[in-house]
Amino acid sequence: MRTIGAAAAAVIAISALVAVDQPQASAATVDTTAWYVLLDRNSGKALDVRGSSASDGARIIQWTRNDGVNQQWQFVDSGGGYYRLRSRSSGKVLDVSGASTADNAAIVQWTDNNGTNQQFRPADSDGGHVRLIARHSAKAVDVRGASTADDVDVVQNTDTGAASQQWQLVKVSGNPDPGPGPGPGSGCGKAPTLRNGTYTIQSGGKSRSFILRIPDGYNNTTRYRLIFGLHWRGGTANDVASGGSSGASWAYYGQQEQSNNSAILVAPQGLGNGWGNAGGEDVTFVDDMIRRIEGDLCVNPAQRFATGFSWGGGMSYALACARPNVFRAVAVISGGEISGCSGGSQAVAYFGIHGVSDNVLGIAQGRALRDRFVRNNGCAAQSPREPAPGSRTHVTTTYSCRAGFPVQWAAFDGGHAPAPVEGCGCDDGARTWTKAEIWRFFAQFQ
Repeated sequence: MRTIGAAAAAVIAISALVAVDQPQASAATVDTTAWYVLLDRNSGKALDVRGSSASDGARIIQWTRNDGVNQQWQFVDSGGGYYRLRSRSSGKVLDVSGASTADNAAIVQWTDNNGTNQQFRPADSDGGHVRLIARHSAKAVDVRGASTADDVDVVQNTDTGAASQQWQLVKVSGNPDPGPGPGPGSGCGKAPTLRNGTYTIQSGGKSRSFILRIPDGYNNTTRYRLIFGLHWRGGTANDVASGGSSGASWAYYGQQEQSNNSAILVAPQGLGNGWGNAGGEDVTFVDDMIRRIEGDLCVNPAQRFATGFSWGGGMSYALACARPNVFRAVAVISGGEISGCSGGSQAVAYFGIHGVSDNVLGIAQGRALRDRFVRNNGCAAQSPREPAPGSRTHVTTTYSCRAGFPVQWAAFDGGHAPAPVEGCGCDDGARTWTKAEIWRFFAQFQ
């Protein structure tokens, strides 16, 4: 994954979504082409899909504003002054659970069926705030108990105009064309023009290439995971896509085998067979690949992932830093901060894998990457156990973190290698445990 040379950790030109405080929207000025962060007047916290879940029935909570896509909402016109509020992370809408008309009934997300329990009327309050009144019950969207704490449920209650029932609508910059950030996949429902193979695109004034692998039996109404496999220093996209000497079972770091036709796989080619990321150009390249692929194929925008070894791991880490609203999780094998870390303050699910005897990018570098996301993800600090040299084993530790943003750490007895084998001390993509553990980490996000 990672490469040895020092990467230019540059200030990345951020084309992904960044929320900015613009004039507040009111009931009279809702823009149905825009995405909004909704801030509760009482707590200052944002309306949030807990854990960035894509499932029906997932809790809607309040959480400290971080402008993640699970805190971004679009108003979809239902007529008569009512709207559905669609989540950018899942494509699902706010829903009063079970169409209840009772106070304190839970508000969840659900597949959009345009039911009256999914329709809300913005009613003006002072200071540019709005109350959201459910059509079926005439009750207002409220924070349970007027709490100011994170992870508190959002419910419906009799409309009293209380501060906990008032929401500030803050537009997200980049509307109406938000760039590569997650949203309903524009390629869904289209007859695809992309096929398995190598593609060249222009990015930052340079010709860049990537290899694409589409699932067998691709269905343009199925929203697939999108997994990037990034090569190591001196490696190539073809090494990743083919599996090299380990063969097809190691293609895309084993994720082709493990995903079993449930993911679209991408192997990008780095400039000079590396990921220097000068001026953020490699992050921009990933942005451009996402636009190209998702404009043609059906991708679940809440399920984008990156993995890689050595320099490819460093680039995966750089993507987690710079594009936390784009990538759901990364898996970094034997990496270091060698492609930069622009941003690096928001939560992203993180899996680090590192050899205790790595003499290229020492394990201390891998621990430092891990610890950034231990902090960002609100995890309880701990000192994970690591195997003794000569044990030919690995130890995987799962941290206790904010729901939806796990951190996992796997230390193995070995050196700078992507595919260690338990009990053997060898590097073999056909037999390694890393591919299955990476897949389990990615597959937990539904």
